[in-house]
Amino acid sequence: MQRFANKVVLITGASTGIGLATVERIAHEGGRIYAAYRPADPWQGGDAIPVKLDVTKEENWSSVLDHLLEKEGRLDVLVNNAGMRESGKVEETTLEQWRRLIDVNLTSTFLGCRATVPALRASGGGAIVNVGSITGIRGTEAMVAYSASKSGIVSMTSSLALDLAPDNIRVNSVCPAAIGTRMVTGWLDAVEDSAGARARVLVKHPIGRIGRAEEVASVIAFLASDDASFMTGLSIPVDGGRSIR
Repeated sequence: MQRFANKVVLITGASTGIGLATVERIAHEGGRIYAAYRPADPWQGGDAIPVKLDVTKEENWSSVLDHLLEKEGRLDVLVNNAGMRESGKVEETTLEQWRRLIDVNLTSTFLGCRATVPALRASGGGAIVNVGSITGIRGTEAMVAYSASKSGIVSMTSSLALDLAPDNIRVNSVCPAAIGTRMVTGWLDAVEDSAGARARVLVKHPIGRIGRAEEVASVIAFLASDDASFMTGLSIPVDGGRSIR
């Protein structure tokens, strides 16, 4: 399939995990990808044009959009994937940690949508896909700040969809559960009882395993494509059945 032929796509958090898998999936389907990654990280490949972007900085978004539009003249899809994960119960969560998670996960998504909407509108419409989390629609123990940041993405997605529908801009989100990316595997390796933690994670998923980044990327690609042309404002769990527990 070439669902993204002649389409320009901007993907954040694109150097690893779900972001890189999404780069590879959409590029395989003909998209011209601008892959945004943290300035402090090395670019790790992918069939894309790499651009450095601190997603928490308004001025960085402006610079990247100016560069993209100068080169391409249009934008068709934004995938807000950049984010971070930290654990903590409310008494353990510092104000600094709270602000960091809200800034990196939620404020960055707001900044990305605000920066790109004029370009999407000028292209005649398009799609935004935000990457939330199952913790944004189902409570998870010891994840108070992370859950708050991801539930904000879910609510913001539905509000944006209402605001932008007249402009032919669809806005959806995906809500992954445990996926075998550096974010999850790094946490599992770091906890004291790694085997026990992994077993507790697996039992939460009726399918009985951790998901793959490619499985999330396939849903992102669907929502970003014209195959989902009658879908907006939705937050789709990609969670091995975890949300039905």
